[in-house]
Amino acid sequence: MITSTFNSYFSHIDEVDGWLDKTTAIISNGLMRHQSATGLTGPVCEIGVHHGKYFIALACGLCPNEKGIAIDLFENQEENIDHSGMGDRGMFEKNVARFLYPPSIAVISGNSTKLSADNISRYGGVRFFSVDGGHTEAITLNDLRLAERSIATGGIVALDDILHQGWTGVISGYVRYRQEGGKLRAFALVPNKLLLTDEASAASYKDFMRTEFAHFAGRQDMEFIGDIVDLYVPQSSPPPRPGWLSRKKVRLGRKIRQWSGH
Repeated sequence: MITSTFNSYFSHIDEVDGWLDKTTAIISNGLMRHQSATGLTGPVCEIGVHHGKYFIALACGLCPNEKGIAIDLFENQEENIDHSGMGDRGMFEKNVARFLYPPSIAVISGNSTKLSADNISRYGGVRFFSVDGGHTEAITLNDLRLAERSIATGGIVALDDILHQGWTGVISGYVRYRQEGGKLRAFALVPNKLLLTDEASAASYKDFMRTEFAHFAGRQDMEFIGDIVDLYVPQSSPPPRPGWLSRKKVRLGRKIRQWSGH
């Protein structure tokens, strides 16, 4: 069971250290609800949980008896060769205890390059897998292959920092994954993450997102390394009401006259 709803966690999400756009959190939770509604079950998994900011957002969408699988180097930071994040098990477990039901969470403290799919799929085929571990080309390639072997049919993989100019190893690793026969296909770009699934499931997720998240929609049918993806962006502030500049000038004029004594 999960003790915190997503809405409850979302109202406190800024209190958890980490890097996550709120639009991505909302979309990810909506996709998990869609999975549940269509009968797709299974655990969630994240490589590189840091303090749990995105992991908890995903785990809030779990149904009873489903597991959350958290993978991080934690105390073994000497293996964090590119210094992408710095997982802290104490802080992670504190946040899990605050927002989730700890017995539903399985923690794997270790290097993802030394794990096999069996370490993950023992809990069932993963329905939502976040790849946010090491950001080198080799580690990204490894983690994508690990995710591919671990997810359920119709499962989603979220690849972090795909277009981040400071972490070019991620897109390099993704290109290699595609060149070397990777089966996952991209279907959407959300803030700071690329969403992938199996080829047969991509169209249905696209259709769902175009309806459910129309208010976040950017461009559609964009070319992206051999796939066609839709772009989703944070909702912009509403445009100013007509005549706002004239009203502002009038108010400013009144204040000037008051200050000048006229």
